[in-house]
Amino acid sequence: MMCVALCAFAQKGLCINDVFEGKVVLKNQMQESLIKGENLASYKLKVLHTARFTTHNNNREEVEKLFYEDMKSRLSDDDENMEMESRNGHLYYAIVQLTDSEKGAHRFICYQCKDNDRRYDITLVYMEGSASLADLRKTFKKK
Repeated sequence: MMCVALCAFAQKGLCINDVFEGKVVLKNQMQESLIKGENLASYKLKVLHTARFTTHNNNREEVEKLFYEDMKSRLSDDDENMEMESRNGHLYYAIVQLTDSEKGAHRFICYQCKDNDRRYDITLVYMEGSASLADLRKTFKKK
C-alpha cells in the first residue's frame, strides 16, 4: 500500500497518473513495475515506473490525450527536450523531459504504442533522476 502511495507521489500533478492508478485501464489488465533507489544508480535514475497493457482504440485515445496534456509542462519548447513520432494522427513513440520536480530531479515521461491486430500494445513510463535526455537516449535506444 505504501509503495502505491509513493508511486502516485512521484507522478503527482501528472495526467498520466490516472493510467498508473488504473482509472483508464484496470490494474489487473496491465503489467506494472516500479523500481526505486540504488538499483537505478547506474542509469542516473531514482524512479522508474512502467505500465504495459493491450487495449482498444478508445483507451488508446484517452492515454494519448493524457500524455499530450502532460507534454504541456515540458522543460521547454525546444526539440532537444523531446523526441516524438506520430502516424495517421496517433502517437506511436515519445520521450519528453518535463520541468524538474520540487526536489530538483529531472522528470521524463515516455510512450510507445504498437499495433496488434486492431488492438494496441502500450507502454507508458515515468522516470525521475539526474539523467539527461541524452543519457536516456543512449541507455534506452529506440528499436
